[in-house]
Amino acid sequence: MNQEFVSYLDTRVYKTKYRAHFINISPDIEEAISKSGVNQGTVTIQTHHTTCGVWINEDEKNLIGPSEELGYAADLRKILDNFASPMNEYNHNDICDTQNQNGKRNTHLCEPDENGVIHECINGHAHAQALLIHPSLSCIVKDGKLLKGQWQQIMLVELDHDRERTISILVQGTK
Repeated sequence: MNQEFVSYLDTRVYKTKYRAHFINISPDIEEAISKSGVNQGTVTIQTHHTTCGVWINEDEKNLIGPSEELGYAADLRKILDNFASPMNEYNHNDICDTQNQNGKRNTHLCEPDENGVIHECINGHAHAQALLIHPSLSCIVKDGKLLKGQWQQIMLVELDHDRERTISILVQGTK
């Protein structure tokens, strides 16, 4: 029996609100799977960023926050910050511009303003934390549905600051 192979690509944009913002994107992944018509196959979710990732775990407030609403640091924010604290010094943050001519970082910089100042994010910690939260993941599609455990959710994780983040969702398999 010949089964038709399908490949479907969807791109989504999310607005993050703060550092260590976890956004449950499972409904959007499930919608993409449904639109694809794939019955058996895989779905790959990939961010277009180096300081943002995707992650599978529970969507539980004490685990992911938001810390600002809880009144204490959510567990994963504590773990990420213990691994690479925003308060640490990072050579990545030492920008070479007219205000800091001996800065260590002189590559992958934004354009300087009219005064020669480069307004870069001080985000060495976010790049380091990306070692733990990867930019892509793949999951199984079975019977036209995302195969996951009872508590598993797919989340977009902001490691830097509020901004727009783009992800691509690639669903491939047979109808």
